[in-house]
Amino acid sequence: MEDIVPRKPWLFNLRSSKQLIGLAVFSTTFTDGFLYGIIVSVLPFSLTNRSGVPEADVPFWTSISLAVFGLAMVLGAPMAGWIVGKCERRQIPFLGGLSCAFLATLSFMLGVEPWMIIVARIFQGLSASVVYTAGLTLLVDTIESHELGPWIGFGLSGMNFGVLVSPTLGGIVYEKAGFYPVFIMGLGVVLVNLILILLMIDRAAAEKYTGQNGSTGSSSLPNGPNRNPTQSAIANGKRRLSTVEDGDPTITTPLLSPCRETSSAIAKDPSWWSIVGGVLRNPRILAALYGCLINTILVSAMDAVLPTFIKHTFHWFSGATGAMFLNITIPSFLGPFVGMISDKYGVRLVSTFGFTLGTVAVGFLALIQHDNTVNKVIACVLLVFIGIGLNTSLTPLVTELPRIVNVLQKEQPDIYGDKSAVTEAYMLLDAAFGAGTVLGPLLSELAYETLGWTGCTAMLALLTASAIVPIVVHLAPNPKGR
Repeated sequence: MEDIVPRKPWLFNLRSSKQLIGLAVFSTTFTDGFLYGIIVSVLPFSLTNRSGVPEADVPFWTSISLAVFGLAMVLGAPMAGWIVGKCERRQIPFLGGLSCAFLATLSFMLGVEPWMIIVARIFQGLSASVVYTAGLTLLVDTIESHELGPWIGFGLSGMNFGVLVSPTLGGIVYEKAGFYPVFIMGLGVVLVNLILILLMIDRAAAEKYTGQNGSTGSSSLPNGPNRNPTQSAIANGKRRLSTVEDGDPTITTPLLSPCRETSSAIAKDPSWWSIVGGVLRNPRILAALYGCLINTILVSAMDAVLPTFIKHTFHWFSGATGAMFLNITIPSFLGPFVGMISDKYGVRLVSTFGFTLGTVAVGFLALIQHDNTVNKVIACVLLVFIGIGLNTSLTPLVTELPRIVNVLQKEQPDIYGDKSAVTEAYMLLDAAFGAGTVLGPLLSELAYETLGWTGCTAMLALLTASAIVPIVVHLAPNPKGR
């Protein structure tokens, strides 16, 4: 007797589509970037006006809050990876991350003492650790391999778009309406994101309404009642592979469906630690993670030292200084295009180009020494090139991680069994983001104080260049070489 397929929910095809799921991931990373941006724009004023912190101590508390944010990401990443890996329904970790974001915003809004700011930063870091692990895993779970690059670029661009618009909106609202409306606006963004997450129907839920074959067109994979999702994915992969071998070249499979025969030798249940250890021992994954770490170090270093340098060199106020960051942030809208190009020409070529461009542009920033029109124009142009380099280097690496994992699981089935290690790889990516957020301000401010602007830019250029070697040595030269 065949199982009865439940009646589909309202707007099922839309809610289970990759377009709505991609929009939900974009909204989640946008929320993270938006909350980060409004806090950065308001915190220096609230520390003095509300918390009574002396002006001279504001940089200290700001730096501490950023360091705590990064450390919370690093320490929260393993927990986020474990939770995402255990939850079949992807909404659950998203709801946990949004709850942390909501608590962080409330703490910023209601807290007066500086220690409350630190607590809020911890919640914000924990939220970020869940957001990127769950969001990127969901995209890999939903999008076909040949389409993954543009969708990863689209998902990551939400963070940059949030960082782009939030300082301006936060500053205007703070100036016109006061302190509390700024964070009420932030809570509103969290609630809109929550609605999108609750509306979407992820793959596991969609399978209940499509039967074994899955007919949504959104990369649904069948789950039997007595099988885990990855085992079902393997079974589905076998069916699709046999169809391809019979002569249908149009059928593809998602990355979470290793298309290979399995034997009883790999039907074991590997521990979480063995999966993470296997991922960390792979030089291809380490090369991609190192590139993401260097990318984040450069971003956070620019956030730390660029405003100080511009203020002292060009004698600009906060508005013009903040506008300079538009030169770095606007190229983030190239994310989907970069993903498409990297899918076609390979991560090694595109990411190497990004780091090379970033190295040259950061190095030439040392030439900016005087307060004149020529130096200002050159600074804007170089910052645009840095923004292009940052986005051209990061999107291909983030897209490549699940592809490396897919190959790795086929090469070493004795380590991974029938479990996907994509979540663990993105957990490590989250930790790299957090570590870069801590190391960037620390290294750049130390270099700026001891070596000056020229020494600081030289150090950052060398760090950026250091990512090129492992990428060229270990990553595949083209998509066919994976």
